[in-house]
Amino acid sequence: MGLFDVFNDRSAPLVDEAFGHVRQMLSDGHHMFDTATAFALDNEILDVDLHVLDERINQNEQALRRAVLEHLTIDPQREMVFSLKLVSIVHEAERIGDLTKSIVRAGRLARGPRLGSHVEPLRNMRDRILQMFDHVKRGFVQEDADAARTLMEMHETMKDDVTAYLKELADADDLEANEGIVYALLGRLLSRVSSHLSNIASTVVSPFDQIRSAPTWTGDE
Repeated sequence: MGLFDVFNDRSAPLVDEAFGHVRQMLSDGHHMFDTATAFALDNEILDVDLHVLDERINQNEQALRRAVLEHLTIDPQREMVFSLKLVSIVHEAERIGDLTKSIVRAGRLARGPRLGSHVEPLRNMRDRILQMFDHVKRGFVQEDADAARTLMEMHETMKDDVTAYLKELADADDLEANEGIVYALLGRLLSRVSSHLSNIASTVVSPFDQIRSAPTWTGDE
């Protein structure tokens, strides 16, 4: 059963409240990712307080969990799968906020501006992930299962591209150590954001036992 299969059988308060929290989390995550990558990849000034937005994401996650618990006490059997899926979605959305802060930290490790041919593939990946944010919003907010499936396919391509990019970095003889480390970190962090968006899409269209999940990596380990 996909998430959409239970829409017509939900109580309006649960749908409105829960979806409002997730919409805000996705919107904040999108803004944070756009801002963080503009700093890390385009050398733009970081003029947004990511910690404030991340705290709002955390507050929305907590609010949704409280709403889920409240509804489970009312009708636990009928609401169980839907509620578990919502908890899975907000977990993925919360991790995106953390990853954007790690992207900024990786950018700050650089000793100079991020320029040259090795940055262009990262910018291309960033632009594709911004498209993935649009797909996840359509998939979740507008109940568009095709958009969710398209996002999952985009992530499969992204994984292959990041792997190839990291190999190219490892083989490059025109990079200083600092550049190689920063670009490799940014490539991995972009891949993780893509993965969490794909996991949200999987939650939207897949039965609960087939929802994708992956270990979180924020670059801090």
